[in-house]
Amino acid sequence: MPAGSAEEIDVEVAAAAWAAGDLVLDVRTPEEYANGHVAGARNVPLSRLPAAARELPPGQLITVCTSGGRSWQAAQRLAALGRTALSVRGGTKAWRAAGHPVVAGPLPGGAAHPGPLRRLLSRRRR
Repeated sequence: MPAGSAEEIDVEVAAAAWAAGDLVLDVRTPEEYANGHVAGARNVPLSRLPAAARELPPGQLITVCTSGGRSWQAAQRLAALGRTALSVRGGTKAWRAAGHPVVAGPLPGGAAHPGPLRRLLSRRRR
């Protein structure tokens, strides 16, 4: 796929690209993202995409939202900026239905906050 292009892909192709290390951008609001997102996905709301695009690592990007509409818009915007972007057809709904990992919380790994043991250990290091 040439640089500066957008393509809509099915969830299995997206899962293979994700497993190969491609960055997943969840373009929903932070609240939607916290309710459940692709494991490891970075939250970049569609409204903030142009400014955030400069800070994204090089390489192909996978865009995802709830059902695919916003992620397709994001892929097209990224393509206009010279990036290669793949939009997940069916979004996180399709990802979850296919049995791929979805986590909750405001962070890419899904942890909403450090657990009690981590908090205790971080206090001891101070």
